[in-house]
This record gives sequence, C-alpha cells and structure tokens, in this order.
Amino acid sequence: MSPTKTTQITLPNGEVVPVVSAEFAKETAETVRLRTSAAKAGANAVANALAKGIPVTVMRDGGLIQINPDRTETIVEALS
Repeated sequence: MSPTKTTQITLPNGEVVPVVSAEFAKETAETVRLRTSAAKAGANAVANALAKGIPVTVMRDGGLIQINPDRTETIVEALS
C-alpha cells in the first residue's frame, strides 16, 4: 500500500485542486480535524490570493503549475 493518497478539494470559487496527503493506519479524531482545517485554510488562501491578483503555484499532473488570477495556467517545471 502506498504511504500517500491523492484527493481533491474544491476551492470557494469552484475550482478543484488535487491534494496529496499522508495516509496513516490510525488517525485520531484530532488529526482528522487538523487535516480538515488545514485543507480549508489552504483552499481559502489560494482563493484569496487569486482574488487579490496574486498567482498561485500548485503541483498537478507531475509538474509545477502556476495559476494566474485570470485562471490561465503556466507550466513552471515538469517533475519526473
């Protein structure tokens, strides 16, 4: 079994962004709450940055992608 799994979160603006998180055999309720809070905080940070005209760089499809405020995307680096 892989130690990581890929999930997706939906930003407040409706954009879906992949998130890679560690998968543990046993998670406490506190860990689940912390992961959920961190995902929401990250989604809000991305949405706020784009709303303020600040580009955001994310990892997607094996590469680094810059999402510009006008929602155009630029491949920053292809990762192998």
